[in-house]
Amino acid sequence: MENKLEVYQGRFAAIQTALTDDVDRGVKLMEELLSKLTSTEKELHKAELDLENESKARRDLQQERKEWKERQERRPFVAVIIDADADEYAFGEDLLTRGEKGGVEAADALLSAVQGYAQGTVGVPEGTNITVRAYANLNGLKEALQRRKFSCDFAQLRAFASGFNNRQALFDFVDVGSGKERADSKIRENISFFVDSFQCKHLMLACGHDTGYAPFLGQFVGNKHVVERITLIKGRSQLPPDIQKLELKTTQFDAVFKGLSAIATFTQVAGTVWGHTPNIFKPSAQLTQGEGLKDMKPRILKTQSGFTNPAAQSSRLGPVIRDNKGHRVDKSLQPDRTVVDRIRRGKLCYSLYLRGECAPEKDKYANNHVHRPLETVEFDALWWLGRTQTCYANWKDRTGNGCADDRCIYGHGTPM
Repeated sequence: MENKLEVYQGRFAAIQTALTDDVDRGVKLMEELLSKLTSTEKELHKAELDLENESKARRDLQQERKEWKERQERRPFVAVIIDADADEYAFGEDLLTRGEKGGVEAADALLSAVQGYAQGTVGVPEGTNITVRAYANLNGLKEALQRRKFSCDFAQLRAFASGFNNRQALFDFVDVGSGKERADSKIRENISFFVDSFQCKHLMLACGHDTGYAPFLGQFVGNKHVVERITLIKGRSQLPPDIQKLELKTTQFDAVFKGLSAIATFTQVAGTVWGHTPNIFKPSAQLTQGEGLKDMKPRILKTQSGFTNPAAQSSRLGPVIRDNKGHRVDKSLQPDRTVVDRIRRGKLCYSLYLRGECAPEKDKYANNHVHRPLETVEFDALWWLGRTQTCYANWKDRTGNGCADDRCIYGHGTPM
């Protein structure tokens, strides 16, 4: 009996040990599971907090975007940038010479023209603001008017600018002072600014007369969204070929931009040289810019000291431009090569048709003094031809500093 009891006791002990081990393993497993569950619950709670924060941040961001878009849509505008002393884009002499009243009328005419185009052609909503920035060298503009025998002084032009500015709160007529690059720089920076502005719904540019703008405007051609928002305002003449190649939208405001080189009457005097009568530069209802010039004789006056040409665009020759080493460099010109070939065959006097004056005894190579007045594209062509000849002063000095003549028509090294 005792042996059987011992056997039973041994078997019980073995079972008890096995059960204890299983219970211990089960308890440990439960403890591990509880620990992981606790950790998971903490991570879940943290994730819920993070999700709530992200959701709140997203709602805040969406609200900010909505408010930002609403702010952007509050003041949409059409921007107009004008090179206002360029012959093609100058306001008519009848406005410029009438002081403040002329400025008021110019602002009204421009506002009406821009609104009509923006709403009727581009589809800008009615009520969209119109902002205008016109840049000019008033002193150069005064001289250009006086060369055309219009009675005009600096005070009249300042009054014109004042009337233009005060008529519309968003209209600015800015005197940039002497130096063509000053206006060019401002125009380029304004174009870049308005192109990047979400509020600017359309940009109108009155600067297409100058081929120098072609590379700058060309950078936008590949961006369809930008191109759709740009319109070039044409002057009285055709846009230069390099500008036309950009294929930007164009329009024309003849009632606003009447140009300075538009109107003149001509009278033949005795001999082979053509002169002008006292009223030669007064307006004529029969002629507009470029119209009739091909068959007219030039307004060249022969004096005791030589020839003078008041119609020459000599103010465009300056100012002197230097690089960071102080060497004189020339502004880039991109003339129409067809016009260059034609002007080259004409063998025109550089001094007379570019600078506006010539002493014939010094004109050894190009002696044509009886050509009609040059239009802008022809002036650029002759100017470019002049640049092919090295300036003597610059060549003699060898440092690039030899020539300080702001009306020099010859080449000074690498163009800008």
